[in-house]
Amino acid sequence: MTPLQNFLHALSNIRDQRQRAVLSALGIAVASIAIVTLVSIALGVRADITSQVEELGVNTLIVLPGRIEEGTFNPNLGGQSYLKEEYGSSLKEVPGVIRVAPLTFAGGGIRYKDKEAYPTMVATTSDWFKMQAIEMKHGRPWNDPRTKEKIALIGSVAADRLFGASVDPVGLNIEFNGDQYRIVGVTRDKEGGSGLFSMFSLQNVVYIPYHAAKAKQTDMQTDRLMVQSAPEAEPKQLVKKLEESLAKHLDRQQYSVLTNEDLLKLVYKLMGILTWLLVGLTSIALFVGGVGIMTVMLMSVNERSREIGIRKTVGARQKDVFWQFLAEAITLALIGGTVGFCFSYVVCVILYRYTDVKPSVTPGVALMCFGVCLLIGSIFGLIPAMRAARQDPVVALRHE
Repeated sequence: MTPLQNFLHALSNIRDQRQRAVLSALGIAVASIAIVTLVSIALGVRADITSQVEELGVNTLIVLPGRIEEGTFNPNLGGQSYLKEEYGSSLKEVPGVIRVAPLTFAGGGIRYKDKEAYPTMVATTSDWFKMQAIEMKHGRPWNDPRTKEKIALIGSVAADRLFGASVDPVGLNIEFNGDQYRIVGVTRDKEGGSGLFSMFSLQNVVYIPYHAAKAKQTDMQTDRLMVQSAPEAEPKQLVKKLEESLAKHLDRQQYSVLTNEDLLKLVYKLMGILTWLLVGLTSIALFVGGVGIMTVMLMSVNERSREIGIRKTVGARQKDVFWQFLAEAITLALIGGTVGFCFSYVVCVILYRYTDVKPSVTPGVALMCFGVCLLIGSIFGLIPAMRAARQDPVVALRHE
């Protein structure tokens, strides 16, 4: 029999035993739903975080308050920082550096009348706005890097929550940590910018002047030093020079200089580990589904012994019987995988449209789903197919 004939014969047998087939394919369908949905969500999160990193700009380097070696990740980067604003003056003298901006993450939320929002609060200088291609919806950033004026540049996500999308809030005051800050500008959000991590994006940040924040809290630490490099500067060579400059002030374990590429490597490494962990956990469901298929096929071999004997008597070879039963097992797995994939796709579309979770159902995810189902059907269909192929036709014909 040709592969097409085996497939059609398999569909016919599955239709004849539809109740048993549905139960055996159910385990594969559940496993496919888990794999496709979770992996798609993981890919969506990875794309979301990647877009946040890319917003920094290709020629922006980041000085972090901790040591990160290649292939490792320091989870304590939000702790104590030994970085200082004055170290930026030394970094500006390094050939290839255009400007340096300190960043400090300030805690707390903002309030306007009876409404509250909790964006990321960042104290920085006007040099930061010159590094970024920030598109303004209303107003403009401040220009004086040394200003102590209590003013704020607010992201569009936070602005919409406090004032509504149609209101221009420039000139209005928001309350932050007991002080009033006058809004001087609102950034324009990117289309489709909402996502699980939109709260951490540059669109949901409230910027206040670094020296205004430091005037209130004299011991305020500097969490990051953002360095803009010249277009002709080679990033890896510039990293070495920046590290040499920082080594004059800090111990080697107290700082790291990373490019966007380095940050993305960390993101991809962490998300890759997470994705494989999810696949490993859902493989348990796949194993259960595969065992279900094998059990059903073994029962089918016993019940169809007479059919096997007749086929062999009229000239069917062992490999014909083998491929017939293996095709049935694979078809069962693929049916379960198809049902699971379709259900997962609908779930992912609903999540994408109505929540901040943005799953990414790529062709690679679909290929992985059907490839795994094909593999499961082949592996767990081997034993029933081999048992059917090895049956003696005389003994099989005696089976009632």
